[in-house]
Amino acid sequence: MVRIWFLAMMLGLFAGSAPAHAQDQAARCAALEGGALAALPSAATYIVKAKAQPASAERQAYCAVEGYVNPTDRFGMYLPIDHWNGRYLVRGCGGSCGSAAVELACGRHVRDGYACLITDMGHYSTLVDNTWVDNNLMGLVDFGYRATHVTTVAGKALVRAFYGKAPLKSYFFACSTGGRQGLIEAQRFPEDFDGIVAIAPASLHPFGGVKPAEVSDIDAFNTGPDDRPILPNRKALLIHAAVVRQCDLNDGVRDGLIGDPRRCAFKPSQLLCRTSDTRSCLTAAQVAVVDKLYTWRGAEKGSELNWIGNYLRDATLPGEVSKPVFDLAVGRGDPVVTETMIAPNNPDLRAFRDHNSRLLLVQGWADHSVMPPPTIEYYETMATTMGGPAATRNFARLYMIPGMDHCSGGEGASAIDYMAAITGWVEEGNAPEYLYGVHPLPGAPLDYFGIDLHRLDRKWYGFERNHFAWTGPGKTAVSKPTGVTTPVQPVQPLGATLTQAITEADRLGSASGYSRRSILSGIEKAIWQTFYQAGADDAAQRAAVAAIDRTGLSPVALEAVNRMSAELALD
Repeated sequence: MVRIWFLAMMLGLFAGSAPAHAQDQAARCAALEGGALAALPSAATYIVKAKAQPASAERQAYCAVEGYVNPTDRFGMYLPIDHWNGRYLVRGCGGSCGSAAVELACGRHVRDGYACLITDMGHYSTLVDNTWVDNNLMGLVDFGYRATHVTTVAGKALVRAFYGKAPLKSYFFACSTGGRQGLIEAQRFPEDFDGIVAIAPASLHPFGGVKPAEVSDIDAFNTGPDDRPILPNRKALLIHAAVVRQCDLNDGVRDGLIGDPRRCAFKPSQLLCRTSDTRSCLTAAQVAVVDKLYTWRGAEKGSELNWIGNYLRDATLPGEVSKPVFDLAVGRGDPVVTETMIAPNNPDLRAFRDHNSRLLLVQGWADHSVMPPPTIEYYETMATTMGGPAATRNFARLYMIPGMDHCSGGEGASAIDYMAAITGWVEEGNAPEYLYGVHPLPGAPLDYFGIDLHRLDRKWYGFERNHFAWTGPGKTAVSKPTGVTTPVQPVQPLGATLTQAITEADRLGSASGYSRRSILSGIEKAIWQTFYQAGADDAAQRAAVAAIDRTGLSPVALEAVNRMSAELALD
C-alpha cells in the first residue's frame, strides 16, 4: 500500500483539478506502467501499457491502461483525465468472454466521467469458444469467480494511484455471463461494489427447473426424416401472432406485448391444421415441437420471434449441407464441476445487504438465451431467505421487461438508463419503484445496452413504458405505458424498410463484438420481425426481399439475404 501511496503522490492528480497540458497528461498516465502494484495483496498486478489519449469532439482525454493480475487475468481500463465523477465502474462480458474489450465496454462511460474496467476473465477465446476449458481447472476458477474480484481490486488500486483518492462509489453493470458475474460478486465478494446491475444472469442452476444452456439439442426433436426442420422459421411468426391476439390484454393494455406470459393460456394445438400443412397452421409434429419449446425448454409465450436463428435452423443454400444450431454448452466439461465453479445460486445476501449495497436484477420476458424462470425463482428464493419481499426490496429489486430479448432489444421498451437508476439508489437513496424504458426506432444512435439513452433525441423514441419492480413471490410485476410518442414516419416500400433493418442489425451486432454467426442470426431475425410488424403475406415477403438494396451491404448481411430467399422458397 505504501508503494501505491507513493505513486499517487508522484502523479499528483486529483479529481476536479484543472485540465493538464498534454505533455503532463501523458507523463502521469505513463507513470502507471510497470510493477508498482505487484505487491497488491491477493491481486499481484502488472501494468503492461498506460498511454494518455487526447480529448476529441466526442469524449474527454483519458488514460488507457492494459494490465493483468497473476497469472492470466488480463484487463483494460479507461481513466478520465479532465473530469472524473468520482465513480469506479466494472463492466462484465458475455458468453465465454475471452477478451478485455475495453473500448466496447468503457468508451461511452468515460465520456460520462467513470473510471471503467473490464477483464477477459482469465483466458483468451472468442465469446462462443470453450476450448480453453479442457484440463484448465484454474481457468474455470478465474471464469467462475476469481478474475472479476481480483481485477476489481486492481482497478481500485489504480484509481487511488491515479487520482490520489479511492472512488466515492463502486459499481458493476453487465448482462448474461456479466449478469452472473454481478451475482457472484454480491454473493462471494459483497464489499467490492456499492451497486450492481445484473441483467439476465446466466447459469442459475438449479433454479428454474428447465433444461440448461444447451441449444443444438433442439435439433434432436426438430429434424424430420428428410433432414429439414420440422418447425421452420416462418411458422414462428404465425405462432407469435396467435399468442399476441390471445394474451396481449393480460396486463390491461393493447400494445402487442405480453405483460405476464405465465398468465397466457395459449396452446399450440389451437393452430393445428385441419387438413394439409399450410403456412397458416401447424402440423401435429410442429405442435409437438412448440410444446417442447414452451415446457421442456422453458421459452415464454411472446418470445417466438426470438426463436428464429436461435432454436430454429436456417434453410440451407444450394449445395450446402445442413448444420445444427450452435451449442454454447459444448466443451464446458463435466457439468457438475463447471456448475460448482460458476453458478451464482447462493440466495443468502446478508453480507451484501449489511455493506449497504444495492442490487438491480433485470430479466427480459422474451429472452431466448437465459430463460426467465430461473431468474424469477432465484429472486423469490432470495427474498424468502432475506426476510420476505418487503425487507428484500430495501436492497434488491427484480424488474421483468415485457418483449425484451436477451440483455436488450426485441419488441419492448428495453433501452433503460441503468446507471442513473443504480447511482440514484446508492447515492441519493432513491429506490426505483420502476425502470423507465424506451423502445428506440430503427437507426437510433444507441449501443445495444442503450448507454447513451440520456443523450438520445426524442425523435428516436418509438414508445415508453415504466417497468415496476417485482412485488412478491408469485405476483405479477406491472409494466405500464407512459404514453405513446411514436413520431410519424415516412411511408416507404417494405424493401426499403428491410434494407434499414438489415443495416441496423448488422451495425449493432458488429459494434457489440458478436461472432459472425450471431450477427447473421440477428439480421435474419430482424428481417422476420419486419415482416411481422408489416403484416406481410408470402407474396409481399418475397417481393420485399427481391427489392432489398444490396449496395453497401456487408458479406454477412448479403448471406442473410440469400438465406432468406432460400427460406421463402421452401414450400
